[in-house]
Amino acid sequence: MSSIKAWIAAARLFAVPWVFANCFLGASLAGFDLWSYLVASSIVSALLISSHYANAWRDFVLGFDRVDGSVEKPYTAASQLIPRGMFSVKEAKYATVGWYLVGLGLFMMFAPLRLDVVAVFAMGSFFAATYSDIWKRHGLGEIPLFVCHGFGSVVFAYSIIKQVDIQAMAAGVLMGLFAGLVYSIDQWQDVETDFTKRVKDLAYIIAKANLKVSFIAHFAITMVITFHMFFVIMNILPLETLKAILLLPMFYIAAVFLDYQFDKGILMFLIAMWMYPVVMAV
Repeated sequence: MSSIKAWIAAARLFAVPWVFANCFLGASLAGFDLWSYLVASSIVSALLISSHYANAWRDFVLGFDRVDGSVEKPYTAASQLIPRGMFSVKEAKYATVGWYLVGLGLFMMFAPLRLDVVAVFAMGSFFAATYSDIWKRHGLGEIPLFVCHGFGSVVFAYSIIKQVDIQAMAAGVLMGLFAGLVYSIDQWQDVETDFTKRVKDLAYIIAKANLKVSFIAHFAITMVITFHMFFVIMNILPLETLKAILLLPMFYIAAVFLDYQFDKGILMFLIAMWMYPVVMAV
């Protein structure tokens, strides 16, 4: 792998569409403004990429990623770049700081510096920076994924246009549930390497209970739909957002593939998950 390809792989750019989809939902609920949407998406994407480089750096230092550790995934081989000498800790450090400064610079130049906006930015920065050192090492990786990839992306985009309210937080909870639980699906492949020896997370617990990985997928979509319907019934989210449940067949088909053709199943689940906030918003 060339140096350029290694830098791209370490960035885990497959997650950027999820950020843009969640920011689209947040911006749409707030009364959509294209410039504000692009600003929010760019800032969150920069922080996300910074956290991915930090993840590669800290996971290697802490011993999570080794040649016999985290396996290559159908959507990323980033965990093996440093252990196999294709990327260095020094490069990961530079990339972490550089991309965070990009996000911070965009924030200072273009985001309204209201208390709620600053609070959401600070919250996302903290959880992204402490993912490996605090959350993953204690088997709580779902929490920063919930906060940063899902909840924070939606609420931050909303806050750029309109002051944060219960509607923004409700939509953020839905996407946060998706993000946190798909993390458990992602970690399923590492149960017998990283997690058996070092961390006991949700994926490990479910595997040791002899449940299939499809259980997590079914649990995720059930949780999201249940909370979504509750928020609509309570008049927190608009009724028309429920059209996203039309994606249910795709999620269930993905769950079947997860048990027997994991690569196809996880890609299908990710696509359906990316589509959910977009369908909610349009």
